[in-house]
Amino acid sequence: MKEKTRWPSVSFIVCTYNCRDYAERCFKSIKEQDYPGKIEIIASDGSENGYSNDGTLEVLKKLKVKIVRAKNLPEGKNGAKRVGYKNATGKVVIFIDSDNRLVEKDWLKKMIKPLAEDKGVNFCICRMAVVKSDKAINRYLSLIGTDPFADYKSIDSLLALGRLKLTDKGDYYTYRIMPENFIITGGYSFAAKKETLEKIGGYTQDTDVVYNLAKRGMANVAIPKNAHVHHLISDSIVKFTKKKIWWGKIYFEKQIHNRDFNWVPENKKEKVKMVTRIIRNFLFIPAGITGIRMAIKDKERAWLLHPLMTWLTTTAYFYAFLTSKV
Repeated sequence: MKEKTRWPSVSFIVCTYNCRDYAERCFKSIKEQDYPGKIEIIASDGSENGYSNDGTLEVLKKLKVKIVRAKNLPEGKNGAKRVGYKNATGKVVIFIDSDNRLVEKDWLKKMIKPLAEDKGVNFCICRMAVVKSDKAINRYLSLIGTDPFADYKSIDSLLALGRLKLTDKGDYYTYRIMPENFIITGGYSFAAKKETLEKIGGYTQDTDVVYNLAKRGMANVAIPKNAHVHHLISDSIVKFTKKKIWWGKIYFEKQIHNRDFNWVPENKKEKVKMVTRIIRNFLFIPAGITGIRMAIKDKERAWLLHPLMTWLTTTAYFYAFLTSKV
């Protein structure tokens, strides 16, 4: 007889800053979860510009969310995610971006099940829902992931393109991430036992956390087959590009020497690969072929944005790199 699942206590950590409408949508979807265990909901509010002043805090208080104050960007060793993590009391911590809504009412059960029942699983992520009523830019990013430039190293894009060899565990897939073949999983939905994260010094930066788990042979990720978030990434190509330039400048000007994982290649072989990738992205043709093939395969026209978006994201990062040097 199969042993009954023991549902651990869970702490949701959501970074907020002047996102009243997003926050209400996000936190309500958490509160509507059908979960037999204890749920703690933490809003880590604030940024380098201060705390929310647009009504977000009033929404959080109305929803009876635990509010902690943060004075830095979400990511980093002193960031808002780490502040929320330090205040979490649950045995499992789940990081959700404020512009996400949990789609299924049993989303939490599906995310917790691999962690509770499979000793080989170290953390769990989910896929983004592709919602037909969204603008094409948001549908495309929900398919490829939030960073088109990183499509060669992002689990979202590699899953969408069918380039990962997954292990089928019934209700979920698993995949082992290794340092020598490292890929990123994103932080818009990330669940792990707190005791697992304590072994690497807690939660700091999305990519760094997975990289440190991989270095210790602890990056076996579970991906539930039917758990999704509706991520409102962007409704404008221009806004998205400007945001990428902003994040690129933050990385090259402030974070590059204070990260465990370095995006900039250090040896000759990796530098050649990076230059080749940049040239391919600027040429349009390789990404154009991929976009057409996937549009036909998935019957989703948003894939046709692929060459434009890889070009724009590459240009944004290249511009951020050059201006940081100047």
